[in-house]
Amino acid sequence: MKHKATQISVVTEKVFEDQILELLEQEGAKGYTIFEGGGNGSFHLHQNQHLSLVDEFKIVKVEVIVLEAEVADKIATRLMEECFVEQPGIVSLSEVQIFRTQKF
Repeated sequence: MKHKATQISVVTEKVFEDQILELLEQEGAKGYTIFEGGGNGSFHLHQNQHLSLVDEFKIVKVEVIVLEAEVADKIATRLMEECFVEQPGIVSLSEVQIFRTQKF
């Protein structure tokens, strides 16, 4: 049986990863997945295929799924207000369907 949930995706530089993970844990997220990436945006080009001289400037995508939309909204709001006022970052919410609610 499928259940509705909300996926929170955060794309930013690795230097902000610990701050994001701490906030997720404070809000009760049960787990998350981190992907390294690259791309081009308003700040500058991030190439994932080349070794970065400074590891902290690599791009990461953090994804977490929560069951309650209100919790996702609170997390997204805190991320934008506490982490990304002046730092580069994108936060998005997506409705997803999951099968095992006990994981979230």
